[in-house]
Amino acid sequence: MVSSRLSDLEQDQSFQAWQTELAHAFSAAAMTVRVAWAKTTLYILLEAEQVPSQSEVLLRVRQLLQVEAVRRVQTCRVYGRQVGDTFTAWMVEIDVVSLFKDPLDSLTQQDLTHPSSFFALTSDSLVQADDRTLSDDSQSLATIAPARSRSDHFIVCGLGRLGQHCVRSLKSFAQQAVEIQVTAIDRQQPDHWEVDQLSDWLSAAMITGDCRQDAVLQQAGIADCRAIVIVTQDENTNIETAIAARRLNPHVRLIVRSGKQNLNELLKQRLGNFAAFEPIELPAESFVLAALGDETLGLFKIGDRQLRVVQHQVQPQDGQFTNLPIHKLYKDSCRLLKYSSTLESPPTLSRSSGRTVSILPPTAEADAIAAERIFYQWSPTAQIQPGDTLFYIEAVERPGTPQLPTTPPQWSQWRQRLQRFIQGNWRQGGQQFWRWVKGDRTRRVTSLGFFIAFLLGILGAVLLRFTVEGMTWQEAISSAVILLLGGYGDVFGGLALSTTVPWWVQAICLLITAASILFFLSVLGLLADRLLSARFEFLQRRPPVPRSQHVVLVGLGRVGQRIATLLQDAHQPFVCLTHSKEHEDLLPQVPLVSSPILPGLDAVNLGQAKSLIVATDDQMLNLEVALTARNAAAQCDRTLNLVIRAQDQRFCDHLTGLMPDAKALCVYALTADAFAGAAFGENILHLFQVANETILVTEYHIEATDTLQGKLLAQIAYGYGVVPIAYQALPDSTWKLLPSDNVRLQVGDRLIVLATLNGLQRIEWGTLTPPRRWQLQALKPLDSKVTFYAGNTLENISGCALSDARQFMDNLPQTLDVPNVMTLDLYDHQADHLLRKLRKLLPVRLIPLT
Repeated sequence: MVSSRLSDLEQDQSFQAWQTELAHAFSAAAMTVRVAWAKTTLYILLEAEQVPSQSEVLLRVRQLLQVEAVRRVQTCRVYGRQVGDTFTAWMVEIDVVSLFKDPLDSLTQQDLTHPSSFFALTSDSLVQADDRTLSDDSQSLATIAPARSRSDHFIVCGLGRLGQHCVRSLKSFAQQAVEIQVTAIDRQQPDHWEVDQLSDWLSAAMITGDCRQDAVLQQAGIADCRAIVIVTQDENTNIETAIAARRLNPHVRLIVRSGKQNLNELLKQRLGNFAAFEPIELPAESFVLAALGDETLGLFKIGDRQLRVVQHQVQPQDGQFTNLPIHKLYKDSCRLLKYSSTLESPPTLSRSSGRTVSILPPTAEADAIAAERIFYQWSPTAQIQPGDTLFYIEAVERPGTPQLPTTPPQWSQWRQRLQRFIQGNWRQGGQQFWRWVKGDRTRRVTSLGFFIAFLLGILGAVLLRFTVEGMTWQEAISSAVILLLGGYGDVFGGLALSTTVPWWVQAICLLITAASILFFLSVLGLLADRLLSARFEFLQRRPPVPRSQHVVLVGLGRVGQRIATLLQDAHQPFVCLTHSKEHEDLLPQVPLVSSPILPGLDAVNLGQAKSLIVATDDQMLNLEVALTARNAAAQCDRTLNLVIRAQDQRFCDHLTGLMPDAKALCVYALTADAFAGAAFGENILHLFQVANETILVTEYHIEATDTLQGKLLAQIAYGYGVVPIAYQALPDSTWKLLPSDNVRLQVGDRLIVLATLNGLQRIEWGTLTPPRRWQLQALKPLDSKVTFYAGNTLENISGCALSDARQFMDNLPQTLDVPNVMTLDLYDHQADHLLRKLRKLLPVRLIPLT
């Protein structure tokens, strides 16, 4: 069967005969053929109960097009779909003009390469395409950009623990066809290597000598060196070496270990291409965050705004996340960094809002690179389930003007209490009062005194009422109160009694007065002692040791001092324990216990502590203290959060096996990645850890030759495996936190990203994970005005040229109700975002081709 709408060809008898032949050719396969003509394009739609075989159909159609009847046709679009479907399962465009020249050139390369990529797609799945491409830039994204073939030379001065870790981090930047040569200088050969096989990673034997001398630097190759990393333990030597290196090579990048912030800023202005780090400053916050024990993994500022990195495990009662589509975490104030699902292997098909979304597995090239990255390793169509672990970054809201609590008037408070008393909440009120009394020793003694006085008063009133003839209850109670206040003489010396009071009654009343005076004086003494103690506490130099939920910091070296400062800034109660008398004058406002470390654990309320940070320079002592504290916590039947400083990564790994519940951190391993990243020209602002990976907060200033220039943030994020968290345009002085993926970088822009060392490496060499090729299908909307907005959406998200997006939307065909098609190179997260946005405007489908 053939139905046609052919306008000017309706009277062409040869063309009508060709239609009949076309219908006859596919009638045996039970296919319905529909033909239409628009301008110079011929449309052929084939429908069947099952999706027609693309390869078989194309071979037959190509043969049938090689006749004189269709010479007026320039292009032919062949569609195949299942009966009842709105969209087509596949589409191929054939250049009819070239058919008469060379039949083999009639099909595009993608049509011949993937003829079966459309067979098993459902009717509502994610699209395929014509020969229109995204852009010349996107075509280059379809494959991994080849690394530049070159060799970079670096010099590391100082092969202590930090220097050895820096060599390892620098060598990790090496790629195929990109060689990293590292030359090391030190005064003497190290006794042993902290990093295994480090000597094999050096390009030449270590140079023994003073790195401040010109001859030593020239021997190391300072003239052709890209960067020199100066990390000896002497800051003076580091500064002198930096000045000498700048004199010998005006273009070399200088990375210096130095904690003299003011001098560092002055040298940066004077020397240029200079960066200085204090290895203690960067990782100290990792110790603090580990000790706090909450969900916060990182906390840092960009401009005047604060960003927080959070780890959260979804609970069944957690309505905020349970069954939430994962793309909902992409918000103006939040970005998902890492997602660990309880499923062993995520399904290839998942349902979201009733729509089936098909995500093909990555290509082999993409898989090889993506396996090394930490971010974006999840399907954009997944749903969050209880037990899943989320790692995300969020912008902390700006603190507003503090609102002073409005205290109700005193009479209103008493009225509320009276109402609660009348309503019968006596038991609850009694429990609250008892808890208040038990909370303080003075209150307990005072309450006991009042209770005994009450009992003695009742006793005295009863005795006087029933033993003294003619005494009323009012007189008896008044006399009992006078006795309690020490007025024994006022009662028995001032009463004109007609009868004599028995002597034993007078004796009991005397005892009541004496007991009352005793308790009254005791209470006054306690109150006076409390007031005097409070007065002297103001005069004490240091506050007392916290009683509970505090952090115990062992060791006040350079690492410990920085940790103490951060704990103080975080308003976390803590106490310092040090064995050095020299540290007693440090941090005068911080509680401090100065004694030998192990005996001193008894004086820091370890049994009620929240966490223990062991940060001395002796890692064996750190281990001993941690084990001792762990045993003490076990005896109290409670857990103690342990954070241990290790001097080298090997010992850190051993501690993890010995004490899995403890957090062992190596200062130099954490800091070395920052030094290595800075050596390649990156501006490292901060670092923290996510899932045992060191994450670097890195700033880029976009230049004309930069690998980031001209790219969408989506291409940077998903291609390089980094997370853009702040963007600043050239004319704008404010940072835009968590910017949209649709921003395209230009020369002069600034960008801050979260990246692993692997992510920085791929940005350095321009190595992009290849995107997938998709086919976008779109049908004519009911309201033709929405095509304008749909074109803008297509250009913003996909990055294609606006003219191509406009042309695609303006040429949505009504002929045969077949869709218009366009080929795009998109990452899976991009494609999912594009599909969700376009579906709000018009009928669309997105099919993965590769």
